[in-house]
Amino acid sequence: MSTPPNVVVVDDDIDHALIVRLVLSRLAPDAAIEVMTDPRALAQRLVEGPRGALVFMDRQLDGRDGIDLLPLLRAERPDLRTVLLSSALPEADRLRALAAGAYAATEKPGSLIGWQRLVESMLGAGVTAPAQPHAA
Repeated sequence: MSTPPNVVVVDDDIDHALIVRLVLSRLAPDAAIEVMTDPRALAQRLVEGPRGALVFMDRQLDGRDGIDLLPLLRAERPDLRTVLLSSALPEADRLRALAAGAYAATEKPGSLIGWQRLVESMLGAGVTAPAQPHAA
């Protein structure tokens, strides 16, 4: 029996955060899920967050580009596997996010089925393996 994953959802849009939490709770009912919707305390809370967590992080947090947070996060917490999500993510930005330390970077799905597939693929990729970029 494997250990339930630790998952952190970071999005200043509460509706999106709740959608991800709902999908996660259905796909991984034993997962420890933490939702962060206040970007002001984000850096500190992530640094203090659960070890080895899978992090679903919105790109735009209170007007700040999440890609710029990735190197800091990677330096402080290399055990986290951060999936950067954006409503629009050109290929150049996706590659920049991966180079900055994201485990994966992808556009937010437009349907619940899309969210389910995305979350399932990230959970299926394993959250205990060494953090390496993942093709989303």
